[in-house]
Amino acid sequence: MRKRIIADFFVFCLFFWAPWWWTAAAVVVFMILFENYWEGAALALVADSFYSLPEVSFWRGFGFLTLSSLLILYVSSFVKSKIKIL
Repeated sequence: MRKRIIADFFVFCLFFWAPWWWTAAAVVVFMILFENYWEGAALALVADSFYSLPEVSFWRGFGFLTLSSLLILYVSSFVKSKIKIL
């Protein structure tokens, strides 16, 4: 639990003081390392609400980071459930 709180604090600091790709990379790594890392999806929702521009195109509109993070969360949990460690 303590590692997860430290990871949350680290990602929160990256969100405000680092480029967006560092934050995205850290969220992907923590989604792989931790079980059900919903904080990454919540941070993506906040990032989408801060940085998205209202346009007609899907790739510039709201929700791209959120949908991407939810997809990564789903795929990583599915793969983790299929891996058997002896």
